[in-house]
Amino acid sequence: MNLNMKHELLVPVGDYPSLIAAINNGADAVYLGGKKFGARAFASNFTLEEINDATKLCHLYDVKIYITVNTLVYEREIDEVIDYVRSLHKIGVDALIMQDIGLINLVHQKFPNLEIHASTQMHNHNKYSLDFLEKLGIKRVVFARELPLDYIDSIETPLEKEVFIHGSLCISYSGNCLFSSAILNRSGNRGECAGMCRLPYKLYEDNQLIETEGDYLLSPKDLCSINDFEKLMASNIKCFKIEGRMKSPLYVGMVTKIYKTLMSQYENHEELKVREEDLFLLKAIFNREYTKGYLFNDNDIMNIKAPNHVGIKIGEVTNVTKKKIKIKLTHDLKQFEGIRFKNNNIGITINFMYDEKDNLINLGKKGSTIYLDNFINIKDLDEVMLTNPVMESPKEVTKKIPVYISLVAKTHEKLKIIVKDNHFKIEGINDYVVEKSKNSPLTKERIEEVLRKTGNTPFEVENIDLIMDDNIFIPIGILNEIRRVALDKLKSLREETKTIFEEHDFKDNKIKKKIKPSNLSILVRTKEQLQAALDNNVENIIVINKKLMQDNLIYRIPRDNIEYLEDYKHTLASDIASLTKYPERGDYPLNITNHYTLDYLLNYGNILCLSVECDINDIKDIVNNTQNKESIEIYLYGNIELMIMKYCPIQKLVNKEEKCHVCMNNHKYYLKDRNNKLYQMETNPLNHSTTILNTNKTNLLDYLNELKDVGIQNFRIELLDEDYNETVKLIERVRNNE
Repeated sequence: MNLNMKHELLVPVGDYPSLIAAINNGADAVYLGGKKFGARAFASNFTLEEINDATKLCHLYDVKIYITVNTLVYEREIDEVIDYVRSLHKIGVDALIMQDIGLINLVHQKFPNLEIHASTQMHNHNKYSLDFLEKLGIKRVVFARELPLDYIDSIETPLEKEVFIHGSLCISYSGNCLFSSAILNRSGNRGECAGMCRLPYKLYEDNQLIETEGDYLLSPKDLCSINDFEKLMASNIKCFKIEGRMKSPLYVGMVTKIYKTLMSQYENHEELKVREEDLFLLKAIFNREYTKGYLFNDNDIMNIKAPNHVGIKIGEVTNVTKKKIKIKLTHDLKQFEGIRFKNNNIGITINFMYDEKDNLINLGKKGSTIYLDNFINIKDLDEVMLTNPVMESPKEVTKKIPVYISLVAKTHEKLKIIVKDNHFKIEGINDYVVEKSKNSPLTKERIEEVLRKTGNTPFEVENIDLIMDDNIFIPIGILNEIRRVALDKLKSLREETKTIFEEHDFKDNKIKKKIKPSNLSILVRTKEQLQAALDNNVENIIVINKKLMQDNLIYRIPRDNIEYLEDYKHTLASDIASLTKYPERGDYPLNITNHYTLDYLLNYGNILCLSVECDINDIKDIVNNTQNKESIEIYLYGNIELMIMKYCPIQKLVNKEEKCHVCMNNHKYYLKDRNNKLYQMETNPLNHSTTILNTNKTNLLDYLNELKDVGIQNFRIELLDEDYNETVKLIERVRNNE
């Protein structure tokens, strides 16, 4: 452990009540989003005016505030997002959390005093990616949730390290999921994720259904690090991050309280313990069952039986009639709390509850039997889960800031006060000249009593030092006034704490690249496809299967590589780390949606494929704003990769975690959704990572002439199940503009 490191608990805030809950329960920092450009578009979020108020409130209580500007940004939005960032910088927020590479470079150059954190959406997963981020101007990196703690701890970097320790997990590597975008036109990279991983799917081997114990085959449990928190505190990780900007203030407050207590216990060399009642409430407020996650090498990360909040057991249904449900309670149950009948999967709010004498009650006590009206027509015995406990949340910050007051009261001198906190020192002098008392001198006890009356201020007096003569008189009103003025000044100083605003012109020193366009590149998956490409003299042939590798072919580097042990003559890089290691060609998962990202990444590669989330107008916008359109590649045709997962459904559900062989057989595996669409899966036998391919083909072949007319010269085709003849026809169509 770095003994000089002050760890930070970073708490999610989706609305103002959650902000109050976070501050009250000990958050060191909070993160929240504005109405645009944040990766939680469906949270309540904050207007600029509300961010200004939130920043003052946070700084008053010594809490840092980070704003999420962590979506991809299109060319047409650049001016708007820069205006937004400028406003945030002037407000005085402590940092931005960002994803878009070009925007980060632009913001760092224009606003050098504004701290930037690299969002987990950037797929930060090894030393090479961190070196890239350091050069980009990043101060802190949020690691991919797929990395183990010991690996993160081993990376040497000047960047501050941040990891998720609690909350919902994405099953896909963050920033690498196009599922929602491709199927519902709701981009996860734009904060509009529709939660495709939380939907039911069936697993197929070829045409054969494989029976599973649940249908939610892509739905992970919630991450929980409570039992391993001591290991986190002993690491060189700076910041511990909680997920949950869509969660309730009750959730935010309880999770913050638990982890802040553990931090304090560790720092005070105490045993790390969580109160049973707190853990009970935490599970009752929200959980999908818990996993330690990849952070602690826990492979049991999935809850395929339920994608939603499962609650915690508080009783059992012991009898059911057409009119009543009889429940034996193992925990208190209050009126207006929410429960779920587990096996029936039916949830209700308790409006009417009866005791055994059929009297209406508002509290069922642990060990008692209660009755509910059976308006939901339950017929079977069941477990009863508490899913929505009733608790009051404070509507304002109740936390107090300790201050130290010194009062100098010398006869015939003006009254002087000094107020100090952990940052500032305020000195105040009142025009009142201290007099000798004629009748009733003020006692020290009386003066202390007055000075401790901080009223509705956020302060509480920790200690008072009185430097005073005997037998003096000071009007109580004067004492109140000098205390009030000093505390008001201190409050203003704390609220207005901010870095100095500074803005520079953006200098794009990029020299125009002189490259030979590559024209057509084609990704092949079979020997037949490879032979068709070779027979038709396709210069740029990409393979993902090393068994197909030949001299002068291009090998696409897996996106989840941690170490690079081999050298290749020609490569296609799908992530930042690979592009820095093999600076040649960049793939569409690099998420290039504006010319700033394109031009910056051309420091590393020559041919870069734009994001498949760019439509024809987005492509034209980029072309019109770059001097390097010859370097642009467009994904014309193929089944795009919807997500890449460290989790392998085939290994878990087909092979039952025994020694895995399924990657080696000739079977094909699919997920079938509710609409009977099939999504093929590809597995990596080296590490069991899995890629899900789109069932629908992206096809921009009809736009080929239009794309060529604006200056695009490089085009990509990716093959899946096409045969030799189909491959040849696609090649000819691109070459002949048909």
